[in-house]
Amino acid sequence: MPPTPSLQEVKKMAKVKKIPDVSQHQGKIDWERLKGKIPGAIIRIGYGDDLKSQDDLYAAYNMKECNRLGIPFAVYIYSYAATEKQIKSEIAHTKRMCAGYKPVAFWLDLEERGNTGIWKKAAELWQAAFPEGGIYSWQWAFEKQLKGMDCGRWIAAYGSNSGKPEEAYKPTIWADGWQYTSRAILPGINGYVDMNEWYSDFGSAEPVETTPTRRVVTKKEVAALIMKHLCVHNAHGYAQDMEDRQGSGTEVIDVYGRKYKIKSGDRDCSSAVISAYEAAGISCGGATYTGNMRERMVKTGNFFWRSMDFIAQMGDTYLNEDNHTAMCLSAEPDVLMEFSINEKGKTLGGKVGDQLQKGEYDETYGRGESHLKMYYDYPWNGILQCVNEEIAFIINPDGTISEPGADDGFTASTKPEKTDGELAVEVMFNRYGKDPERAEALGSRAEAVQKKVNEYWKDMPMFLAATKEYLQKWGSSELKR
Repeated sequence: MPPTPSLQEVKKMAKVKKIPDVSQHQGKIDWERLKGKIPGAIIRIGYGDDLKSQDDLYAAYNMKECNRLGIPFAVYIYSYAATEKQIKSEIAHTKRMCAGYKPVAFWLDLEERGNTGIWKKAAELWQAAFPEGGIYSWQWAFEKQLKGMDCGRWIAAYGSNSGKPEEAYKPTIWADGWQYTSRAILPGINGYVDMNEWYSDFGSAEPVETTPTRRVVTKKEVAALIMKHLCVHNAHGYAQDMEDRQGSGTEVIDVYGRKYKIKSGDRDCSSAVISAYEAAGISCGGATYTGNMRERMVKTGNFFWRSMDFIAQMGDTYLNEDNHTAMCLSAEPDVLMEFSINEKGKTLGGKVGDQLQKGEYDETYGRGESHLKMYYDYPWNGILQCVNEEIAFIINPDGTISEPGADDGFTASTKPEKTDGELAVEVMFNRYGKDPERAEALGSRAEAVQKKVNEYWKDMPMFLAATKEYLQKWGSSELKR
């Protein structure tokens, strides 16, 4: 075998590519928006043994979209294997998931430190099954457990995980790719995504001619984007005496080309959240402060009250009923949008506008009287889940905006009411928490849903079949808790 080239030599021979790796944690990716902006992608197909319950919920969708759009993609599976039998099961899992698709390479993700004794055998079996690809792990694994192995190397090393590659943490041995962050940002993906420098060939593909699709924008998404504007634009600072500071002026906020009007001036934490929902067309039932938000907003039917076991999504709101509230911008990572305190560190007084931001727009986390911030426990009493799914508008393939209408297949509310069986699936996944929160959320349907839950507990094959149908109809994001 010829001498192994150094990473620096490999980089001289090949143009470095920036390749994201994705999984169900990114939710439903808009691959149309990603097309032309990435040279390829690496898609997780699942984890562990060959069980359908361990398939990545978005793997088939992601592979299908990449094939359709001509985006080259590789795949990986997260390994839990502690025995040779389990390794073979993971190989079978990968083959089953990839049947009918066209991955350019196959990667085995070895991270479970309790199983390092089987890693070399795992790599041997994997390479025999999939000559194109190799092993994902840390550099020390290739220098110890996998030393001498002639396999592809995909190495993880983040450093400060700033979202950018840091020279000090680059692998010092040959590698096909280097995963340098979990905090990259790409169009078409909500939240952060893993990013890699790729040094070896990643294949190529010709795009398949496709019909452009229309994008549906919900009122909930509009509310979140209005709230984001309020938090990052320096015209909006913090003040509890905001009624005297907003005046009669209005500001126009652009959301994907649609204009929304909102009062200008300062706000406090609750008035910011409430005004964002109201501007988007979602009633908050006359809520005025944190102490009555839960009662009044839930009464509208636009919100459910959830325990802290629930995973908030874009447009949901965390609430401490005594003191504070913040809206969720993204679930993973969990980013909050909040009005915090004025430039004097107080709730009253101060100048109009955000005196702590730098520039007209400032998205630096935690800087500003109003700002974006990584999740923290205030502590929160619970979450106001916005369940209003009305469509605000539709973005057409040519960029124009149209209203939803029954004649073109879209109506203001495209989702039908869930059946008792579908709500029971959600209960089984603990979406509604425990009583009394569960009973409050389900209202008059609680008894019928519980009856269906009892049936599922007695007949697990029925439950699994119902879950499969649920996922096909509603998607996995509905089950996040």
